[in-house]
Amino acid sequence: MRHLRLGSLIGMFALLPVSSRAQVRITMAAWTEPVLLDTMRQDHMVRAKPDTVYRAVMRAFDDLGIPVGRTDPKGGIVGSERFERQRELAGSPMAKSFDCGDGPSGPIANFFRLEIAVVAWVAPADGGTKLGLATVASGRDISGVFRNPKDCASTGSLELKVLDRVKRLTGG
Repeated sequence: MRHLRLGSLIGMFALLPVSSRAQVRITMAAWTEPVLLDTMRQDHMVRAKPDTVYRAVMRAFDDLGIPVGRTDPKGGIVGSERFERQRELAGSPMAKSFDCGDGPSGPIANFFRLEIAVVAWVAPADGGTKLGLATVASGRDISGVFRNPKDCASTGSLELKVLDRVKRLTGG
């Protein structure tokens, strides 16, 4: 089976051929094994053509401050391989988008530096386009004391912001 590999400095996305469901894996510091992002994927319907939705996803990422990394237009994948943010993302505190647990000062996501991956899958579907979205993060303490990286689960908020922006841009 042929594999395309799209990587960043530390992690990588692995994509299977378009004929099968594309799998996206990312390696992050908080996990000992690669995270299979399509197992976290949430699918949504958008009433617009796939190419229109794909362009809207690219614009939505930019509007929300999510850098676009490697993309696969033929496979319908837009990926932000890894980027780091602290305190705020897409106009909201980090804890709105990611749950890394709580510390003495409140939600850890608001105080750690988060390494984030965001992926969108765009595929034709009856009546429009299926848009799949998934995010994951790994947090590290920036207070100067070394601690093991902390896994951070998505709250779904960032994905909904992307979806809302795409629907506004496409009218779908």
